[in-house]
Amino acid sequence: ETRYEKFLRQHVDYPKSSAPDSRTYCNQMMQRRGMTSPVCKFTNTFVHASAASITTVCGSGGTPASGDLRDSNASFALTTCRLQGGSQTPNCPYNADASTQRIRIACVGGLPVHYDKSI
Repeated sequence: ETRYEKFLRQHVDYPKSSAPDSRTYCNQMMQRRGMTSPVCKFTNTFVHASAASITTVCGSGGTPASGDLRDSNASFALTTCRLQGGSQTPNCPYNADASTQRIRIACVGGLPVHYDKSI
């Protein structure tokens, strides 16, 4: 798995997978995308946009922040999943927060390889 492939697996869900509610969405997606084993990832953000549109942030769709980091010019639909206090495997219950914000990502060779934060 390349760094770009890992970015896609951990952070891109487009079109957004259906779930009855946002908490169920997080619980299903974190498990489905391999972020609950061997340990539960504490927090993770899914971007509901195509890989191509996120990749534009690495070029004309973004502005340099610092180092490899770039800030998106446009806002994206996001779902941020946060592990409920002190929980661990095997259940990993998550809380969910949906928002529309700009994102800060790291790019290498013109491809996104790390999600830094929403801004």
